[in-house]
Amino acid sequence: MEDESPQVPARKVYLSRKTSFPIFSRDVGDSWLQLLNLTLRIGSDRQTDAGTAAEVLNAMVTIGLPVIAEDLEAEVTPAEDFPAYLELDRDTFERRYESLQLPCFERLCTALEGSGVAALDADELRKLDTGSNLVSATFHEVEGRLYGSFVLGCVELFRDWPLQALSLIRVQRQLAAKLRLEADAATFVLQAARLLATDWERSEKVLEESFKRPLPLQVDHSGVFLFGNDGGKARGMLLDHDASAILWEGAFDDAQKLSWYVVDAMPWLLPQHIRYVGQECASLMRAMQEKECYLQG
Repeated sequence: MEDESPQVPARKVYLSRKTSFPIFSRDVGDSWLQLLNLTLRIGSDRQTDAGTAAEVLNAMVTIGLPVIAEDLEAEVTPAEDFPAYLELDRDTFERRYESLQLPCFERLCTALEGSGVAALDADELRKLDTGSNLVSATFHEVEGRLYGSFVLGCVELFRDWPLQALSLIRVQRQLAAKLRLEADAATFVLQAARLLATDWERSEKVLEESFKRPLPLQVDHSGVFLFGNDGGKARGMLLDHDASAILWEGAFDDAQKLSWYVVDAMPWLLPQHIRYVGQECASLMRAMQEKECYLQG
């Protein structure tokens, strides 16, 4: 008798630190692609009730919500945008969202108006039917903007993540609209993100068709860097955007130490900005070693 157990597709796994992976995205669809790519490439094999899965621990996803005028004009939030590659229909989403009703909505609004922070308590979390394990949900008002912070337990990525994220973001937008605030970033901590082996081949196909990188360079609110060879020292400066003030300046024995310092001491920089710092410091290091003129790109 032939072995009828399902064959687990092969995948190449890259080495990683196995925990804490920051992801920044412009929307739920793009964050989904990034999570698929992350989990396929470095996820550890895990045996689950549903079969083999690739698992990543503590992925932190920050989604920058675009400002939409309707958010400030009415308590009805605008329709969500579902990219075609999500294979998500609105009826499925609406059913999921209906399971995430918040009887404590008015309480959250009152708390935000009073102290600028509101969170679901343990009893309220237990009453929710979210499909995934929502460990905590907290909202902060900062300078007229509403930020959401959500911790999820074990999340099945291929089908559940888009529904969960979109539902919670809609709640955030509705709270912002009620309070006449702008809905800003929503941050999710996924304690365990899982991608079932039965979805690996489909994930590879989606990534091949839709995951186009690198992204165009985005302006970092932190400022702009200048680098140079200052008499044999690798010097870096961080300026504000109109070059009216020097926010930071330092000189190091070599460009490698300069890049290490920036990455270690400035975790608030955008990932693309950190990548740029690494590229420029590598160019500066080569120029200094070969005694050539360094020109910042």
